[in-house]
Amino acid sequence: MPAKKPYELRLLTARHEGVDSAGRAMPNPRVERHEPDKPADLTAEASLEWDRIIESIGHWLKIGDRAALVNLCETWSELVRLRKYLRKNGFKQRVTVRDAAGAVTALYRERPEVKLYRGFLVEHRLMTSTFGLNPVSEGAASRGSAPTEDALDGVPNPFAGQS
Repeated sequence: MPAKKPYELRLLTARHEGVDSAGRAMPNPRVERHEPDKPADLTAEASLEWDRIIESIGHWLKIGDRAALVNLCETWSELVRLRKYLRKNGFKQRVTVRDAAGAVTALYRERPEVKLYRGFLVEHRLMTSTFGLNPVSEGAASRGSAPTEDALDGVPNPFAGQS
């Protein structure tokens, strides 16, 4: 059996809106896209990051993306806070250690905040990829979301970007 044709192609050969060429009902698979509401309890840095992200990708977000976007913005806020702390206090701290004989030695060990910082960096990188906010993932995330060059009268080509 051949693969099912995309919704847009079945719509082109349909008798009228909402049915295919054989008259069978076709549910509309489209998701309503508009930017989610900004939560009031975001930290100051997270609020600024929310505004920057909405400015660039708000047109293809949906209401259900709100929690993930809050997570991304708050992760960014924590990264900024930890980076400021580590720049002020250093990545290593002096620790005094006593051995079994009672001798005291001063060592420099990595601060526990460095591990948190690295974890937030990884989490932030994964979330920016998910939202298409880095150069590598930008093309995949925005595929088909903007009008293409062959668009007629500003209407995007519904088949653009599909393999």
